[in-house]
Amino acid sequence: MGTWADIRKHTRMFFTKQEGGFFIEVGALDGQQLSNTLWLEQELNWTGLLIEPDVYSYQALKSKHRRAWISNACLSEDNKVRETVHVTAKLRRGFVSQWQWHLLGASYQYGINRSPIFDEYLKQADQTYTKSTCFPLFSYILALNITSVDFLSLDTQGSEIDILKSLPWGQVNIRVIIVEIEDPKFAVGFTDYMTDKGYVLVDQETDYYFVRKGDPILTRV
Repeated sequence: MGTWADIRKHTRMFFTKQEGGFFIEVGALDGQQLSNTLWLEQELNWTGLLIEPDVYSYQALKSKHRRAWISNACLSEDNKVRETVHVTAKLRRGFVSQWQWHLLGASYQYGINRSPIFDEYLKQADQTYTKSTCFPLFSYILALNITSVDFLSLDTQGSEIDILKSLPWGQVNIRVIIVEIEDPKFAVGFTDYMTDKGYVLVDQETDYYFVRKGDPILTRV
């Protein structure tokens, strides 16, 4: 989710006129509301993978018929398949419905050391608990036989950094990575880690924008 307008601005700058790319959006919601990849699919004929652990959001995602693979799962923080509990936040009756997708975007994996920034949202929500299976991100890349990912959008409410650290960087090429980190205290050492893995931090707001060193995109930043 993140700051949707800022992400849209940056991705338009990064990928202007690039046809037929491949994206992975983790935390895809319904594939339409607050989507970071829908415009790439509609305007530039991209395809990709949409991952959404929340059952309610995933049912809505299926109805959108996106031109992409979809998966109702979460991502593991290591290279193992794990079972976990997903906490869904849904709007209580009587509250303004425009916040529903923001609340669903605040849904999270139980036990994750997440930012407290969404606590006020969650106080206005009914929370439900469902079992969810988490797979390593790299296992998806292998299963789809993808050699290069143009754009990875990662929003998992607290596990983003560990998910990236689980990747075998020598075996995967990801050009642009946008990571939502609501609370900077969770990002200590993160930029240095990504720099060591061959990325340039080109902007930092609520979201961290990384581009692989040497990529032509850097000439447009």
